[in-house]
Amino acid sequence: MLTAALQLEVFRFFVVLTRIGAAMMMLPGIGGNLVSLRIRLWLAVSISFLMLPVLGSLFPTAPASLGGMLLTVFGEVVVGLYMGTVVSFLMSVLSLAGSIIGFQVGLTNAFSFDPIAQQQSQLLTGFLSNVGMLAIFATNMHHLMFQAIVDSYTLFPPGQALPWGDFTETLSHLVTETFRVGFQFAAPLVVLGLLFYTGLGLLSRLVPQLQIFFLAQPVQILVGTWMFMMTLPMIVSLFLRFIENGLTPYLIPR
Repeated sequence: MLTAALQLEVFRFFVVLTRIGAAMMMLPGIGGNLVSLRIRLWLAVSISFLMLPVLGSLFPTAPASLGGMLLTVFGEVVVGLYMGTVVSFLMSVLSLAGSIIGFQVGLTNAFSFDPIAQQQSQLLTGFLSNVGMLAIFATNMHHLMFQAIVDSYTLFPPGQALPWGDFTETLSHLVTETFRVGFQFAAPLVVLGLLFYTGLGLLSRLVPQLQIFFLAQPVQILVGTWMFMMTLPMIVSLFLRFIENGLTPYLIPR
């Protein structure tokens, strides 16, 4: 009797660790390469230990066959990766906005490390991503990420059939919404860029001898950077609201 109980608890712990670990592997900042693999592993194990007494009642009995266990673990990996992908898509709105703003400001040749994309990207993209990560941790918005992962056990109980159609539809809708919101973040700079380049075109037609693009580059960077800094508080505020609205459907009302 004791052996069966211990085996059940070990099975439940590894099932919890599978979903939480898969989700944390996709979370921006926490799951990035800048965080040590050992720290990420211990954090996932610690959260799994804390959540095991809370989530234990939601788990079915351990499958009798090895195939059933593997199928259960596979389902937990899929749900964990899905939750992590949702958060990654929500965070990618800053990368998209930074790329568009970088083209308008004229800083596309300056590169820095992007903690969300985990690669070298445009300077403003990396700056926006770092500011967004700082705003999330400063406002404790990362608690909503962990809460959404924990509440996913109620939305997607372990051992149940996975809603593949809902997963696909949600992610496709999220990609469209991310592009729309990212373009809205960069809209002031897009309008400024259109007006600026239109003025340059007219000036080059009026004075063909003038090296207009060579002279206008410093003005473009100066005005674009000023406009970007003016809109930065609005972008950060709307980004935090976008993250909260994106995670709300996965939170259980309390």
